[in-house]
Formats: sequence, structure tokens, C-alpha cells
Amino acid sequence: MRLFLSAALLAALSAAAAEETPAPAAGSGVSVKDVSANAHLAAAMRLYQKLDLDAALAELQLAEADAKDSQDETVQVLIYRGLIYSETGKLSEASDQFKRALAVRPWAEVPPDTSPRLAKNFSDARKSLWGMAGVRPPQKRAASAPAAPAPAFGIEVVPDKK
Repeated sequence: MRLFLSAALLAALSAAAAEETPAPAAGSGVSVKDVSANAHLAAAMRLYQKLDLDAALAELQLAEADAKDSQDETVQVLIYRGLIYSETGKLSEASDQFKRALAVRPWAEVPPDTSPRLAKNFSDARKSLWGMAGVRPPQKRAASAPAAPAPAFGIEVVPDKK
């Protein structure tokens, strides 16, 4: 979790210093500016790391209001709220939050250093919603090969068969 938070903080500082069109973060589909744009989400992530769960929930409430135009931030808010509910034994509420996040982004994941118990709750919510434990993000299609040129004057050239 500390590595994830450090990366988020570094991304926030980089975006604030650059103030130009951000480059996408590796593999996430979220730009650096998108990650740092919601200060309440960043604060909630720090508070969650420090196990100040009540304060993190309060920040997530504010982060959700700020994230209304960003699916990436909304998914993160829902996942962190689900993690907090899991930590506090509110498994039904946690499952609801995870399912809401997975309905928006089926390939979403919990932070890499999430405890196995909490990660299992997330995986169970995915199984319940999608019927499988893992969903991969959609792959970008490779550029298709150029089509063969149309025959001139309706004449098609066929190679000889030998």
C-alpha cells in the first residue's frame, strides 16, 4: 500500500509541477492529472493507510462528490469505501461498494498490498457480479492490414494454379 500511495503522491507532485497535458500512467488508463485532481481521494488513501478509517470515510464522501465526472476516481472511491467496510466487518456494504465499482470497471483491482482477506472479499464480489474471479481489461485492437485494392474495370486477377 505504501508503494501505491508513494506513486500516487509522486504523480500528484509531478502533475502540479508540470501543469501541462499529462502522460497516461502505465497500464492504468488514468492520466497523472486524473489521479492527482481529487485531493479528497488522495487524503482518503493516506488516512486509510494510517488506519484512520472514520476520517477516510469522510474524505471519501467528499471525493465522491468531486469525482462525479471521472469514472476512474469514482471506481477508486468505491473500492476504498469497500475496503474500509470490509475492515470494519460490514461485509454486505463492502460487497455493494465493490459491485458498484466492478459494474463501472469490471477489470478494476484492489491496491497491490491489500490483505488477502480483503482481496478475497473483492474477488467474491466479482464472482457474484460477473460469475468469474478475474476479468481482463479490453485489449486495443491492432491496426488491421490494408485491404486488397479493388479490381480495375471489374477484372479480377487470379494467380495460376500449378
